[in-house]
Amino acid sequence: MKMLLLSRFVGAVPEFLGGVGTGSRADIRIAYIDDASQPLGDAPFVGRERTQLQDLGYSVVPVTIGDGTAADLATVLDSVNAVYVAGGMADHLMDVLRRTGADSVLVERVRAGLPYIGASAGAMIAGTSIDPAIALDGHTEGISLEDRSGLGLADVVILPHADGQLPPYPSETINEVAGRLKGTPGLTLLADDAGLLVEDNHLRRVDSPSTA
Repeated sequence: MKMLLLSRFVGAVPEFLGGVGTGSRADIRIAYIDDASQPLGDAPFVGRERTQLQDLGYSVVPVTIGDGTAADLATVLDSVNAVYVAGGMADHLMDVLRRTGADSVLVERVRAGLPYIGASAGAMIAGTSIDPAIALDGHTEGISLEDRSGLGLADVVILPHADGQLPPYPSETINEVAGRLKGTPGLTLLADDAGLLVEDNHLRRVDSPSTA
């Protein structure tokens, strides 16, 4: 199992995918799961996140799980070299995954070796709990998850944007949330230019600067 859990920037992606495929970056197909951003409409970051991957030269395959079925996701994941789960509302994302049964498909494929990249919400759902997401953003309208557990692919609880540089999450907010979650097993604070590399049971922090 190989995962790259990011806060915001994708600078670590090329090294992470360095051993994938035998051709150019354009030959590497990445399933781009955008469900977390659906409640946010045309928020500026939504387009920028996808553009970051395209600017690196990868072939991006858009996927909205909520528009299909678990079987549809399985078909897509069987045709790509990696999966990228984008940021947004983590509770909405987990609700869609569970409601469609796509959570099992995603876990199965990643455990079988499909490289997983998650940013912000996409990083949080890979861990054991999305409590940081609820603390930062509250609940998506119409969704109130009783079960806040993540996919459990790594024994971590990710708190992204921990350097307080992103305007919606100033240092005061990050410090308050970190204090509230103090003592949570696996709590991991990630700055926007950092990531967590997960290979089997080994975790290592990596730099992941902006590529702009």
